[in-house]
Amino acid sequence: MNEIDVAVIGSGFSGSILARVLASKGMTVAMIDPQMHPRFAIGESSTPIADAILRRLGTRYGLKDLISLSTWGSWQWDHADLDCGRKRGFSYFAHPKGQPFSESHIGERSLLAAASPEDDVADTHWFRADVDHYLCQQATTEGVALAAGFSVASIESSGDQWVLQLSGPDDSPKQLTMRARWVIDASGQSAALARLLGARDMADRLQTQTHSTFTHFHGVPSWQETLQASGIDGSEPFNCDDAAQHHLLGNGWMWMLRFVSGITSVGYTTTVGRPLEWSGYPSIEAMMKPAWLVRPGVGWQQTDRLQRWFDPICAERAIMLPTAALTMDPLHSTGIAHALAGVERVAGIILDDHSANDYATSFHRETMLLDRLVSTAYDVMDDFPRFTAACMLYFAGAIACEERLQKGETPTALWNADDPLFVAATDNACAMIADRSNDKYETQVRETIAPWNTAGLMDPAVNNRYAYTATK
Repeated sequence: MNEIDVAVIGSGFSGSILARVLASKGMTVAMIDPQMHPRFAIGESSTPIADAILRRLGTRYGLKDLISLSTWGSWQWDHADLDCGRKRGFSYFAHPKGQPFSESHIGERSLLAAASPEDDVADTHWFRADVDHYLCQQATTEGVALAAGFSVASIESSGDQWVLQLSGPDDSPKQLTMRARWVIDASGQSAALARLLGARDMADRLQTQTHSTFTHFHGVPSWQETLQASGIDGSEPFNCDDAAQHHLLGNGWMWMLRFVSGITSVGYTTTVGRPLEWSGYPSIEAMMKPAWLVRPGVGWQQTDRLQRWFDPICAERAIMLPTAALTMDPLHSTGIAHALAGVERVAGIILDDHSANDYATSFHRETMLLDRLVSTAYDVMDDFPRFTAACMLYFAGAIACEERLQKGETPTALWNADDPLFVAATDNACAMIADRSNDKYETQVRETIAPWNTAGLMDPAVNNRYAYTATK
């Protein structure tokens, strides 16, 4: 393990998949991770874009289990031992302060957008303790060495190699020296390469400024059944619990992701400066009352500002995957897709001599587009029609990207961020939505996104119920 081709810092899903891909092509690879599996992690909700890339990775490199993990049906058939949740799309519910959730008509305070036409080909929520552990095991089975319990204390360049000094736990004198031609950072929020090589965090350029608190619960009741008991339909075009479920609470929102095991991932995110609490929303309080913590000794985890943004190319042959180079926000569930696109791109750099600069360009284009979309959604989160319009911009870009992937294309940037006309249109539409004095924004946004709107987005006749899907 001392002289290898590639050192991967981190053994989460993205680092494990990349390490396995490289090892399958005959490279000597080691993963370095101070923690052991299984372990708690968030970033759990997949999307059609993520699934398409996962299938492509599985097909290209002969890793059939990745194909199985790309849809709900095949996951249940081949990997029922790995906990996951069924995700048919995205659901949103805007709660009035001090009152139970209610609607005078369908879509007044709710939005459902499908991502798949039926359960069998639905997306999934990944129970990361299971999934990351499994993918790490698959990597080691492929021949990847695992330095578990070790962290990178220092790194320096020596000729055409990187020399990494590894240290064991604080109470252990163990040390290792590793030499690798390539170093890939898949360490997530630790951003190990950025820290070790002194890269500058560019998060001050991002408009999105949010923080979050999150944990896992048992016993969270069904929201769809709660709605049904109140005479509200939450089952069309899919069961609203089978979704990345968003509960909008003024200037913040709560996610709920339900797993087969009965565990529910729950988190609350709002803008920095606002408290991480959601009292005064009776429907949420009633839903959380019977629930109990999966890890009572740990409880809620809380972050400072979520956002960080580094150039993914730290030095020659020292590259960060998106999971390490960026944290944007849980809104829109973009993390898994971005991570898998990074795996595919970095594998191309190492195995096929693709351009590292092209990878960085794509990554930064995606980051800037996501920042505009996410920050606008937070700016208008307390105004549900405007928030809905902001979501339509994301769906327009995501669906356009999904349709290109469906045709066998390889977009140079996800979410249509490689289309300058779309990016300019999105920027204009965000300004229209954010202008609270503009009462014509819905018509204007509908006209602005028309060239990319194949899904009938912003059609008032559908009452915020969108059944169109681009993939599968």
